[in-house]
Amino acid sequence: MKTHNSTPITATALALRWTVAAVAVLVVAVAGVMIANRTVFSAAHQVKELQRELADGQGAKALGLMQATVPQGDAIALDGEVLKRTQKGVSDFTTEKAEPVKGNEELRTVTARYKVDGVDKQSSYTLRHTGKSWLFFDNWAFEPSTLPSVKIKANTVNEVTVNEQKIPLEAGVSTLPVFYPSVLDASFSTKNFAADTRGVVVTEPAEKPVEISLKTEPTQAFISAINSKVKKYLDGCASQKVLMPSGCPFSYNTSARVDSSTIDWAITRYPSIKVSYYNGSWVLAPLKTSASLTLTEQDLRTGAKEKKTVKDTYSFTAQLTTSTNDVTVVPVAGGQQVAQ
Repeated sequence: MKTHNSTPITATALALRWTVAAVAVLVVAVAGVMIANRTVFSAAHQVKELQRELADGQGAKALGLMQATVPQGDAIALDGEVLKRTQKGVSDFTTEKAEPVKGNEELRTVTARYKVDGVDKQSSYTLRHTGKSWLFFDNWAFEPSTLPSVKIKANTVNEVTVNEQKIPLEAGVSTLPVFYPSVLDASFSTKNFAADTRGVVVTEPAEKPVEISLKTEPTQAFISAINSKVKKYLDGCASQKVLMPSGCPFSYNTSARVDSSTIDWAITRYPSIKVSYYNGSWVLAPLKTSASLTLTEQDLRTGAKEKKTVKDTYSFTAQLTTSTNDVTVVPVAGGQQVAQ
C-alpha cells in the first residue's frame, strides 16, 4: 500500500544498501581477525597461557607447551602443589609486544615483567612462527629449550624442606629442575640441627644450577643434650671417694696419709659448651671445669691431721657422634676415651 509520502525503493538503491551492509560486516570481520591475531593468536598470548598453566600446577601441559627438556634431578617442583607454590610469589605478570630476532624472521622474543615479593623481575621467551590456522591466524610455538635447575646443599641432614615439601638429599645435595619464573624457599629443622630459610628466584635458563646453600646451626636442644651428658660425666667423677677419680680430668697428689671417707669432690663450675662444624663433622671445643676437693690429711711423721680444701681448674676434651635426633658424648681424659 502506498502512502502519500512514500517513495518506491528501486532495485539499485536496495542493492547499494546491501553492498554497504556487506562491506561494513566485512570491515568488522577483518578488524576482529586482526584483533584476535594480535591477542589470542599472538606470541605474547602463548607466554601468558604458559604462566596460567604454571600457576594452576599443570606441569605436564606447561612442559608440552614449552617443548622443554628436563635436566636430571628430583622433578617434585615440576607439577602439582609444589609447582603452584613456586608461583605464589609471582604477581602482576604482564607481557610486552613481541620483538623480532635479528637474522631470523620466523622468531620473536617476548619479555614478561612481574613482581616477586614487590621486587621487579623479568623473563624472556623465544617463539617461532609455525604457519597459520584458517588462513588468517598466526601459530606460535616456543623454541625448544632446557629447563633451569636449583641445587640445594646442606650438611648434617638427609632431607630439607622446599616450598613446604620434604626433599631427600644425597651426600648433602639435591638438584631440582624448575620452570621459570619460579620462587623456591629451602630450610630444615630437626631436633639437633636447623637452618634458616633461604630463597632464590629463577628467571631464566642457565647452564649451571642456581645454588641454595643452607647454613646448619646446632639447636638449643642439641647444646642442652651435650651439656647434660658432660654434667653427668663430671658429677660421676665427683662422686668417687679417691684422689684420682678413674677416667676423669682432675686429681690430687699428696705425700700425707688420707682417709678416703674424708674425700669430697665438688664441681664448682661446669664447662661452657661450644660446638662447630669442621672437616665434615661436628666437634666440641676443649672443655674447662673447676672443682674443689675437701679432705683430711695426716702427716706421716707427726700424725697431725689437717682438714684442707683445694680448688683448681682442669681441662679435657670430648668426641661427638651426632645424628639429626641423637648425640653421643665420649669424654677424653689423660689421652684416653672414657666409656659412657
